[in-house]
Amino acid sequence: MKSLLIISHLVLNFILPAKQEPLAITFTNVRNTRAPLVVGVFRKSDPFTKVPFKNYKLEPNGGSSPTLFIDDLPYGEYAVAVFQDENGDGKLNTNIVGIPKEPYCFSNNYRPRVKSPKYDQCKFSYSQKNNHMYLQLL
Repeated sequence: MKSLLIISHLVLNFILPAKQEPLAITFTNVRNTRAPLVVGVFRKSDPFTKVPFKNYKLEPNGGSSPTLFIDDLPYGEYAVAVFQDENGDGKLNTNIVGIPKEPYCFSNNYRPRVKSPKYDQCKFSYSQKNNHMYLQLL
């Protein structure tokens, strides 16, 4: 009987795939708790910070550390670029020299110094064991 249970458990593990964990992104340093966060997920083949593979919007609903759960993304390597759309125009507003006027951040909490980051500076591996990140808005 015990061997039958072990065999059935092994068979079910091979037949039924393991449930994939969603990618969870918790945002910190959210000062405007009413304006939506716009999240772009990029693959290496996508023009980073220009045309995302997938876009998401998260309403903080008054929370200072909201979490976005992404459940339609396969495991793999990605980079994330985020901005908070404080004026509701759907784009990251910048000053005349290109410095963002709205809060923003990148995966790996990369902090650009002079120019926009490259994909390789922000890439991360999303997997069963690596599925939660904390990003601090600048």
